[in-house]
Amino acid sequence: MERSIGFQIATNEGRRSPIERDMQAMVDALALLGVRRCSQCGQFFRSADSGALFEGGELVCYGCVPEWWSSRSPELAIAERHRAEGKLAAWLRKYHQAQVVKDPARVPDAQSCYIQLAAGCVECGGSGKLLEGERCRFCNGLGTVFVVVLKETGRAAA
Repeated sequence: MERSIGFQIATNEGRRSPIERDMQAMVDALALLGVRRCSQCGQFFRSADSGALFEGGELVCYGCVPEWWSSRSPELAIAERHRAEGKLAAWLRKYHQAQVVKDPARVPDAQSCYIQLAAGCVECGGSGKLLEGERCRFCNGLGTVFVVVLKETGRAAA
């Protein structure tokens, strides 16, 4: 017969141990206090810091975004991926000084970029044309823009 030491670990998958329940209660309490957790690395961030976590179906911290996006984006349907790209691009520009590069020839090489994201132009919906049939000035008529944050400086490309 086994001796009990004050807690029992669940043997069934459907049941959680008291330690697991306590840990979940702690995470829930932290959320009430305005602290949220990255789904990838588990680190906690203040909710008041809007640039710390990206909400892309799950909370992801800035440090985990490149790896998360490269694994997550192929799993999404095309329309869903375009929406998520637009949301991610806006978040990177707003909180992490990412720059939009219209000309593909001016995009820095991938080794010098912390994040390099090709996204459909939000202004023309990826068509390259505005309502009047004119070439979109936001993407130079390509329908795609590049969102870039450089590694060395942690800043956006010029």
